[in-house]
Amino acid sequence: MRLKLSTLMVLATLVMASAMLYLAMFQQHLLSSYAAFLSFILLLFVVGIILARFEESEISSKEVALIGILGAIIAASRIPFVALPNIQPCTFLIICTGLIFGSLAGAMAGVTTAAVSNFFFGHGPWTPWMMVAWGMVGIISALVGKRLKDEVTVTHVIFLGVILGLAYNLLMDFSSWLTFYRAVPDLFLPTMVAGIPYGILHVVGNVIFAAVLGRPVLTLFKRFRRRTHVSYRPEDGHRAGLAGAMTTGNRTK
Repeated sequence: MRLKLSTLMVLATLVMASAMLYLAMFQQHLLSSYAAFLSFILLLFVVGIILARFEESEISSKEVALIGILGAIIAASRIPFVALPNIQPCTFLIICTGLIFGSLAGAMAGVTTAAVSNFFFGHGPWTPWMMVAWGMVGIISALVGKRLKDEVTVTHVIFLGVILGLAYNLLMDFSSWLTFYRAVPDLFLPTMVAGIPYGILHVVGNVIFAAVLGRPVLTLFKRFRRRTHVSYRPEDGHRAGLAGAMTTGNRTK
């Protein structure tokens, strides 16, 4: 039996995560020396899972084009707010994407946003962390949207903007401690405390964007979902088969 690429990526992620956990428990000096490199490889595997899932999916060409356009628009929306510290509409738009279009679209929008926008802001060891963090924002939003179905409101977007905004910043602060401070235990708390003001600004920005743009963005995304979504019903295939059989029968007479 041939394993899927996404399955191989999951196995590789588990192996790398287990190796880092072992070093954290029994070889802390080695973890401090190689924390940045090992975490970078781990994140590449996580991003690989998302990309492999996208490659293996059976979504239509319209949906593929829509996901690409959304990722590019969200990435571009970050640029005009470069002067504002940690205030940008990316997280808000990724939340809306996950809520309306599902986990695959939300994850791809998050990954694309970080990868594309950092060509303008500058790539570095923070890029894969941002890709994973925004990808997780899209996936978690999609899980919430799956439960809410068509009952998604601006209030839900605001709530997710607060929770996921804080979670995003906590993960990025953790990445700074792991990457730039070599996972030194004494520097963990100062690093996390120093990131609190930026986390608050991120949350405030999410709330403002959701309150001002939440309703029109949700309405627009729902409209695009109806226009691009393609579904196949068993009876359609059955009817097509009958029509093909009738046509073949007519030709043989």
